[in-house]
Amino acid sequence: MIEDLTTFSVSSLNKYIKNIFDSNFTLTNISLKGEISNFKKYPSGHCYFSLKDDESTIKAVMFYDFARFLDPKIKDGSEVIAKGRVSVYPSRGEYQIYVESLKLYGEGDILLAFEQLKKKLAAEGLFDQSRKRKINQFPKAVGIISAKNSAAMADMTTNLLRRNPLIEVKLFPSLVQGKDAPKDLLRAVKEAENSNIDTLIIGRGGGASEDLTAFNDETLVRYVASLKIPTISAVGHEIDFTLIDYVSDARASTPTGACELATIDKREIFQLLDYDKSVLSSSLNKYILYLKNKIENIKDKPMFKNPHSIYDEMMNSLIVKKEKLHYLTQFRINILKEKLSNKKNQLESISPKEVLKRGYSILKNKDGKIINSINQIDINDNVNVTLSDGVATLKVIEKEK
Repeated sequence: MIEDLTTFSVSSLNKYIKNIFDSNFTLTNISLKGEISNFKKYPSGHCYFSLKDDESTIKAVMFYDFARFLDPKIKDGSEVIAKGRVSVYPSRGEYQIYVESLKLYGEGDILLAFEQLKKKLAAEGLFDQSRKRKINQFPKAVGIISAKNSAAMADMTTNLLRRNPLIEVKLFPSLVQGKDAPKDLLRAVKEAENSNIDTLIIGRGGGASEDLTAFNDETLVRYVASLKIPTISAVGHEIDFTLIDYVSDARASTPTGACELATIDKREIFQLLDYDKSVLSSSLNKYILYLKNKIENIKDKPMFKNPHSIYDEMMNSLIVKKEKLHYLTQFRINILKEKLSNKKNQLESISPKEVLKRGYSILKNKDGKIINSINQIDINDNVNVTLSDGVATLKVIEKEK
């Protein structure tokens, strides 16, 4: 029994394989050593050729944007280092290398060393986008590291001040090529680091690829990567990247481009201010109109048309409250009076006078002390008797227990 498997079309399979190639990190950024064969440059400027060694061959294409910088010495039989990406051409189902840079192998030792160091630093995370800091568009001071009295330094200074005349431009001249350049560039970077600047531009004007090796020095690159100051690389080369380009927070292909990254143009500031002014003016006018409408609505209320109506309303409310208070007060007084009357009646019912009215009397001796026992009197003693309506004096002529 044959299992039901997913069936691809030829084009979908080729696209699927292409996606595998394009998502592989190694294949998207690869350097390849080989010999040029079947080299053809078409009127469009695109170059098609093969790269081969003793055992294998791979097709290659170099499109005009990259081929226009190609060394004219490169031809069939040249040993080269090709840098680019490997992908699939879906229409033919063929994989090939799309070359972005092609150098004669005579220059290959430097290029290989560059690639090895590049991979090493990338593995350490020095090129990660997450490390990149935002360039302050409103700096107070910008530092420039470039060759002393060079056209690049003059161009950057002029463009920075033209774009924003309020900033301070601090110059840190340095060698930019030659064997002493890396050490001198490092010295300039350290000097700039301690100069209280908001942004640092490191670069030079255009030149051959071999003139850029100073910007690939490992010590220099690592130090730039550790800077707390946002850094712009402006080496002035459009297709050849240096390691300084990778660790910097931003990269410009020309010194002029670096100035555009380093500060906003005063004309843009004026445009922003004009826009903010118009927005603020519009907002204020809307708020003023809102307040006017609110005042009109308040003005039309009865209390403003006839202020006495407020007084009359308050007086009426006060009269009602007064009457209510009087009623509640009188009601409370009546309740308290009734309670007091009840308490009075209770007290009177148990008072001595009420007891005497019921036929009882109070006996007192001559000293005025109440007699409550026969033992307190003797025959012939005079006693005072208090009745309900008076007092009498009696003489004891007989007593009996």
